[in-house]
Amino acid sequence: MKRLTVIIICGPTAVGKSRIAVSLAKGRGEIISADSMQVYKYLDIGTAKPDKALLKQVKHHLIDVVDPEQNFSAYDFISRTKNIITEIHNKDLIPFIVGGTGLYIRSLMCGLSEAPGRNEQLRRRLDKIEKQKGLLFLYKKLQQKDHEYASVIKENDRVRIKRALEVYYSEGRPFSGYLKQHDKSPLYNALWIGLTEERKDLYAKINARTESMYDEGLVKETRDLLRSGYSEELLERKGIGYKEAIAYINKKLTLEQAKEETMKKTRNYAKRQMTWFRKEKHIKWFHPDEIEQVRSYLDHWLLLNNN
Repeated sequence: MKRLTVIIICGPTAVGKSRIAVSLAKGRGEIISADSMQVYKYLDIGTAKPDKALLKQVKHHLIDVVDPEQNFSAYDFISRTKNIITEIHNKDLIPFIVGGTGLYIRSLMCGLSEAPGRNEQLRRRLDKIEKQKGLLFLYKKLQQKDHEYASVIKENDRVRIKRALEVYYSEGRPFSGYLKQHDKSPLYNALWIGLTEERKDLYAKINARTESMYDEGLVKETRDLLRSGYSEELLERKGIGYKEAIAYINKKLTLEQAKEETMKKTRNYAKRQMTWFRKEKHIKWFHPDEIEQVRSYLDHWLLLNNN
């Protein structure tokens, strides 16, 4: 059976994936967001969703699809995305998978790992440890037991930290090992396009975008979410910036300190993303200003692949 074609556009946060994806997909495709935070409704500024002008130009999927209180896993992403890919192809259009959540993209292409199932006893133990010593303690423990996996997730990613520790303590082997061993045969005929640039230039973009997020109302958005009944603990897990905005609201940080913390954590996140994507050998890397080179590369590939 012929594998369906997809175009993957990946890279670190703030590099310019959304803008280039819309330019490439316009008139011939639809975009499926591969971003673990943009799936959540109401979290707009803090998750850096594409602006309305971009959303109008090309149809986007998997943005604003679940409530912030719902969990959304790699399994959920794959389940939904497979159906969307088929629907897009049925319209004689091309699916563009666009985002920086490497686990989602790899799992879509190669399937989920065969890691052991949930261990309720261990999970309760980890919950108890978190209450006593904090999530950062568990993250540091994960760094000791599975540095490779810890290096590509956020230090406040409660779900993934506990899952990886659960696997390690139940099986005695790191979760990253299961990610490596699963079937590497790609499920789709995919062209991988990566966007990257010099670290100093990317960091300058991150800093500028952070300033814009605060100017555009990140603190107000956070206040509104809190008033709507979402807890501080929940929001702090939903993208970098909300925790810092909450600290500012609670007068634990000045506005400038909140911005600096957001910038620093976002830069660290970008480093982890690049660590992940550098392991994907299929990626052809471009500078975000090389839009015409990317377009030519895509057009040539589609021609060779009879699209």
